[in-house]
Amino acid sequence: SWDYSGGLIEQIRGYIVNGFDIGDFRIVPSRILWALLIFGAVVILSSWLRSQLEGNWLKKTNMDAGARDALVTIIGYIMFMVAFLIGLSAAGFDFSNLAIIAGALSVGIGFGLQNIVNNFVSGLILLFERPVKVGDVINIDQDWGTITRIGLRSTVFETFDRSEIIVPNADLISQKVTNWTFSSKIVRVVLPV
Repeated sequence: SWDYSGGLIEQIRGYIVNGFDIGDFRIVPSRILWALLIFGAVVILSSWLRSQLEGNWLKKTNMDAGARDALVTIIGYIMFMVAFLIGLSAAGFDFSNLAIIAGALSVGIGFGLQNIVNNFVSGLILLFERPVKVGDVINIDQDWGTITRIGLRSTVFETFDRSEIIVPNADLISQKVTNWTFSSKIVRVVLPV
């Protein structure tokens, strides 16, 4: 009995260290665990870097709040992609098959993910071109409010009656948006009596 359990433990250890085959793929659990640890460490490092940039380093520069938010957001997304690629390489992913995956992904984007990609690209345009910034007072379809957050998919603005409206970034690029504080912080409000 002890001999059998020792052999079983050795066999399980062999599966964990050397891996096993499923069809044409070889799965090595130890490499996957190592990749997850590296991915987690790089994500934690990027989160620390973003908090340091936002809280300490960029506040000492002459950049306005919108530019700081854009820079911190872009650095966060770049660090996440770097962590993802490092994790894939640590797991033993073969990047020579990346062309096949990119081709399949482009077909998927062309059919099913068109709106998501449109909002993503519009979010990048908003972060770089900055026609609206965090803190701007805008008017969209009779809704007045102040922009509180610009993400890569959507923008949140808070109306003057304290409700939050989530607007897809493509609408901010393609539709007419009145930005009352684009070049000046003075806002005029007409109140009919």
